[in-house]
Amino acid sequence: MKTIIWPLALICTLYGAGIGANDLGAILGGGSDHFKKALPGQPINLPADHGAHPDYRSEWWYLTGNLKDEQGRGYGMQWTLFRQGIEQEITSENPWLTPQLWLAQFAITDVSKGSHQQDERTSRQGPGLAGASGGEYWLKEWVLTSQGESLFPATLKVRSKAGDLDVKVSAAKPAVLQGKAGYSEKSPGNASFYYSYPRLTISGTLTLDGETRHVSGEGWFDHEWSSSVLAEWQSGWDWFSLQFDDGRELMLFRLRTKSGRTEPENRYGILIERDGSSRVLSPDSIVLTPGKTWRGPKGQPYPIEWQLEAADLKLVIKARQPNQAMTGRFDYWEGAVLVSGDAKGVGYLEMTGY
Repeated sequence: MKTIIWPLALICTLYGAGIGANDLGAILGGGSDHFKKALPGQPINLPADHGAHPDYRSEWWYLTGNLKDEQGRGYGMQWTLFRQGIEQEITSENPWLTPQLWLAQFAITDVSKGSHQQDERTSRQGPGLAGASGGEYWLKEWVLTSQGESLFPATLKVRSKAGDLDVKVSAAKPAVLQGKAGYSEKSPGNASFYYSYPRLTISGTLTLDGETRHVSGEGWFDHEWSSSVLAEWQSGWDWFSLQFDDGRELMLFRLRTKSGRTEPENRYGILIERDGSSRVLSPDSIVLTPGKTWRGPKGQPYPIEWQLEAADLKLVIKARQPNQAMTGRFDYWEGAVLVSGDAKGVGYLEMTGY
């Protein structure tokens, strides 16, 4: 006999339509449940930790890129695989009752046309419907497949209403452990395990509106897992992954404090050198100033231009186009950006909780 407890908010968010961006914090917050907590001193072991960690509540594999085709037209691409554990007790061996829900999202920004197309899939884990193990990270036919024991090189194949992508992805630099040896604290008592591949090479084909074009460019990959990311007094985050033309990368984020609260804003940044070495920046040295905003589909005031000071750099970050809002199970802005100022390059920006 099995006992199953499915939280209503989670089911509605992943399978229904009524819960928006403000509830993402509740899903990524903590709770009194059976999930493990991310604690300091637990090492990340690669390649084993590329796979899923079902003992933790939430997990995501995230790949973005700035691409060009043979005519010089520019594109942004995002593929995300999201796993959410269900608060339940279960004793059955039935694979359909595995307490894991999965969401995959895919988006293509066509800069030359000013368009942003997106698609998403949801699934129970079930017998072979979704998962992350054995060098495959998939939800049904959307699959990232490693070519060996390491995560990269890999192939990514997506067939969707937004377009079709069939590319090879290789790592130009090794993985970087974020935070303290992979332990990324978001607020007191809330943290994740987190690593990144800061520079990938991407090449293959992209099909949009029936036209197949050869594309190539550079990308970024994140893998993160946790049972409590946001504290109840935090409203959301602004996250930047920037790749400079001189061969360096800069990743940083800020976790915003809700209006009326006195807790300090959490900031984190890391600068990765050409040779792959890296240094974590002092939070006090990171200054993010939002500029021009663009109203999302529900009126969200997303800042699409930023002034950034970090690591002795003064940078201007601008969206390659304003319309890059994601409007599926979660409402957020995720899009390709251009970098100018003391360094030039491209990157991706994610904004939640607006």
